[in-house]
Amino acid sequence: MTPNGTPKVRNRASSYWRGNVMLILCLLCVWLLVSFVPVFFARALSGLYIFDWPFPFWMAAFGAQFCFLLIIGLYAWGMDSLDGRERRARRDRDREI
Repeated sequence: MTPNGTPKVRNRASSYWRGNVMLILCLLCVWLLVSFVPVFFARALSGLYIFDWPFPFWMAAFGAQFCFLLIIGLYAWGMDSLDGRERRARRDRDREI
């Protein structure tokens, strides 16, 4: 029997891949917003101050880097969750055999 031969295994792999792609797409959208919005709307946002600094300066100096680290952490957490589900499903499948 081939490991990827059964429809149940193919559905699991397809579900895992869809979850992975959706996670990546969502995090890429967050990355686009974090990098594009402050630059595009810098003049409009320059009147907004955080701790006596204009918001675009704060985003460039601290906010964007923090958000990128947060995106990396969310990706690691999300993939750990997907991998855990896949490991449990594989373990359950191996017990059935």
